Amino acid sequence: MRVLITGAGGFIGEHLVLRLAREGYQVRACVHRRHPEISVPSEVQVVEGDVRNRSSMKAAASGCEVIVHLAGKAHAIHEVRADEDEYHAVNVEGTRHVLDGAVAGGARRIIFFSSVKVFGESSQGCIDESASPQPATPYGRSKWEAEQLLNEYSARGGLTSSSFRLPMVYGPSHKGNLFRMIAAIDRGRFPPLPQVPNRRSLLHVENLIDATLLAIRSGGPLRPCYVVTDARPYSITEIYESLRKGTGKPIARWRVPARLLKVAARFGDVLERITRRSSPLTSPMLEKLIGSAWYSSDAIAQDLGYRPLIAFTDAVPEMIRFYRASLQ
Repeated sequence: MRVLITGAGGFIGEHLVLRLAREGYQVRACVHRRHPEISVPSEVQVVEGDVRNRSSMKAAASGCEVIVHLAGKAHAIHEVRADEDEYHAVNVEGTRHVLDGAVAGGARRIIFFSSVKVFGESSQGCIDESASPQPATPYGRSKWEAEQLLNEYSARGGLTSSSFRLPMVYGPSHKGNLFRMIAAIDRGRFPPLPQVPNRRSLLHVENLIDATLLAIRSGGPLRPCYVVTDARPYSITEIYESLRKGTGKPIARWRVPARLLKVAARFGDVLERITRRSSPLTSPMLEKLIGSAWYSSDAIAQDLGYRPLIAFTDAVPEMIRFYRASLQ
């Protein structure tokens, strides 16, 4: 089976390409630009393509039975009008071009990596696919619009699709928020957080790939969307203490009070508005740390037998090793 992966040069894409190649699939890896850092097995076909260009997507999708569509513009903490325009061009119209390529090339299935941002920014209770989409950001809205395109094309017949709504994906080789948190803790620049009983869903990249393989292999129908997460949510205290332990730091003897953090965050909000420069702490940033945003992946477990095997604490040693290696 030939599988096209768009966005194959990114963190998730690289892991997915390697795993599918090991599983014996004929992999076509579509990257925006070739560069020396992209290392793939010799049997993987690497092609250049821009999702904003319909003809390049038709060429990339030609002869592929399944498409896993990862390419997109990631969300920014501080979104401006230019970001909103690019979200639409890449995440919405780019998805339309991939779908046109899928139809023209005779693909039978497309899996789209969406985001839990379609639900909104945070929640006090557990959310599943039955919740109404209420995207609160341009990024979230672009993902929701792209999902609706998949539903529209699938309704025409001949192409089955499903959107995976993902929380933050983590794992080795990813220089994202957790990598920066590890670096700050290691350098003594991340204050001990208050013990907050919040719940935040995360997703290890290999758990995500397990879910993707189940969707590729399934011969039956798929739901329009699936939430995919680790087996359980985590508190920021658990995340912080796991990373602190992984970097060799002792257990914190004191904690910054939550009230003080909220005051500092409000000050950061004002500072940003005045200086128009990024502040080290703002209310939205603090919400991501101590607020709750947790989701249920029961639907994909029920339909496809998804069983996430890797937990956050299992992944910490490898993430720390990657961080240490990056310092060399």
